[in-house]
Amino acid sequence: MNFKKPLPLFLLKAAFLYLGWHLLWYNWIEPDGTLNHYLTYNTAWISALCLNIFGSSNFSLSPFSEQNTYLFKDNIPVVLIEHGCNGLILMVLFGAFVLAFPGPWKKKTWFIPLGIVSIYLINSLRVIGLAVNHMFSQSSFDFNHKYTFTILVYGAIFYFWMIWVNRYSGINAK
Repeated sequence: MNFKKPLPLFLLKAAFLYLGWHLLWYNWIEPDGTLNHYLTYNTAWISALCLNIFGSSNFSLSPFSEQNTYLFKDNIPVVLIEHGCNGLILMVLFGAFVLAFPGPWKKKTWFIPLGIVSIYLINSLRVIGLAVNHMFSQSSFDFNHKYTFTILVYGAIFYFWMIWVNRYSGINAK
């Protein structure tokens, strides 16, 4: 295997980052739970805040101490935000891709945090969209949760990756 070519080097770096993430995840992050609890609650909080500010009041949250967080409308549960829905895995996936892909470190130092904040905001918009969906068309909620919003979120992340590859990585795709 020629490690001077971009693809094998990218795959090697990606495998190393994947292994490192799993070691961190299973040994510290998941057992501790603090990061997941905070991110899940914060995603629900910003979603409720936006919904209350931009038109639909009476949104509230379940207590911070719960494993997962419910978003309530008039004390009725509307959206359950589980730890798997807080966007953490997507943020790690995005960051690992940019780290593993060739490109200048100076650009990676601002592009990765910008991408992570963008993913956080998109995920919050997803929760807002699901809450609005639940209020107006409960029958389509499961479909939109499973397919529509998943495609939109992954599509946005893919778009960010393409921006990195085509604009900032320094790789000539032609």
